[in-house]
Amino acid sequence: MSAEEFGRAAVLVILLLATVFVGVVLVDGYRRRRRALVYRAALMAWNGWSPAPPDPRLVAFGTLLGLQGQPTQMFTGDFRGRRLFILYYEFGSTEESPEACLIALRLPGALPPLTVSEDVPMERVLGEDIELESQAFNDKFRVQGYTRRFASAVLQPRLMEWMLLNPLRWHVAGNMLVTWGHHELTGAEITARLETLAGVIDRIPPFVFRDNWATS
Repeated sequence: MSAEEFGRAAVLVILLLATVFVGVVLVDGYRRRRRALVYRAALMAWNGWSPAPPDPRLVAFGTLLGLQGQPTQMFTGDFRGRRLFILYYEFGSTEESPEACLIALRLPGALPPLTVSEDVPMERVLGEDIELESQAFNDKFRVQGYTRRFASAVLQPRLMEWMLLNPLRWHVAGNMLVTWGHHELTGAEITARLETLAGVIDRIPPFVFRDNWATS
């Protein structure tokens, strides 16, 4: 075998080994991802929450957030006497692929859109930021919503004071209160977010759900 032929053979062997290595890594990543999905389903079942088809309202909110992945796993159940919804988005098929999770509790009634999120100074020029009575709250959170009157009705002083101690971004989507994260949440993190969502709902004045905001 000439030196040239030996070189060609060596290149082919290296390419073959590289292909096998990549294949093994992909298969291993896929298998680990499947194990993670099975573990997630078991965790949900332990809490008494069942698989369900993706809810169109949460999918629509995912689109609003700009999520480009696919809604894969959906779970529903009850938490503190309220209906809960957990929807996972996947952006790949391996364990390392990024993902997002939407967590929602059902509200006593449907409301206009309202978003409360972290106040990022560089983003203030990108859209509205409703100023409320609490300057400490205004400094910590950004509020976007239907009208200032509606935002003030929902975010009354008691709720704003509580949120300063229990910060969480959330969005009112019809009759759902939704929060979201861009990583795999542990069982403890899911429970903590559900507790905070429930705390927000408990502090929304009852008249908010009785008023006809469409004519306000």
